[in-house]
Amino acid sequence: MKQITFLRHSKSSWDYNLDDIDRPLNNSGVAKIKKVAESSKAQFVNSDIIFSSSATRAIHTSLILTRSLSINSNRISICEDLYTFEFNEVINFINKIENKYSEVVLVGHNPAYTEISNYFSENKILNLPTARWFSIKFDSNSWSDILKLKPTSYINNLKSGI
Repeated sequence: MKQITFLRHSKSSWDYNLDDIDRPLNNSGVAKIKKVAESSKAQFVNSDIIFSSSATRAIHTSLILTRSLSINSNRISICEDLYTFEFNEVINFINKIENKYSEVVLVGHNPAYTEISNYFSENKILNLPTARWFSIKFDSNSWSDILKLKPTSYINNLKSGI
């Protein structure tokens, strides 16, 4: 069984003249990811690894998530390949995940995450908002198989009042 949770980074700041990859979270983004961590603790505490985009806002989201849940931050792996907005590039990343991991979290970006959600779920969404997540499970022992499979479950936090 494989489970993958896609967490879109929290709300970032446009207050600084920085390249996109260097934009930090804003104050509301910091508060929001803390609330999401608290309300979704069961979704994240058992993850084997958290793969984060190399964007500052994704790394900051990952760090706040782990600290809020008392998860050792050494479970975070920063991956330049996840600094992408493309569906196919995220799928290529997933195909390369080591099969020793059963539960993984990917912290990254739209529109890729919205497109992945819509690919695997019959309930289409227009946009995965910041600090929102969806999780899918597959009856497989290999990450490289999941694109060919129908998920055994799909859940998200889109309707929570956070």
